[in-house]
Amino acid sequence: MQSAQHRYAEQAYIGIQEVKKSHADLVNEYGQLCHRFPSLVLTNGLRLAYIFFAKKAASKDAKSKAYQLYLAHMGKALDIEDWEEGLGLEKRHDKVRSSVSSQTSYLHLSRNALNASVWFKRYAEAILKVEQRNDRSDLEGQI
Repeated sequence: MQSAQHRYAEQAYIGIQEVKKSHADLVNEYGQLCHRFPSLVLTNGLRLAYIFFAKKAASKDAKSKAYQLYLAHMGKALDIEDWEEGLGLEKRHDKVRSSVSSQTSYLHLSRNALNASVWFKRYAEAILKVEQRNDRSDLEGQI
């Protein structure tokens, strides 16, 4: 039986490799999302961070595919398949809300999301060679 950390590391590695091989045009944007997600969770909570990413994924923006991929990969790491692309924003939000019905489960899921996001961030730096940049203009005023 593998530990949760092992599962997070494995799923993050698979996701990063998919981006590197199949979505080379999104490497930089995806890597930046790997750096941003944990800080958004810490400052705003998992629900708001998730809603922000889901809204960006649903937009017609050129960067939306990177957000879709990140949510799909994070969902697989957390074993929440409903985070994957294809579900509408409202359905995804309802799934997150129902999966964290109590304060304890919300804190547990938030901690797991932070633990998983560490692996995405590490692999973004090591494999994708994407360093965190200080430009956060796309996030200002959004959350």
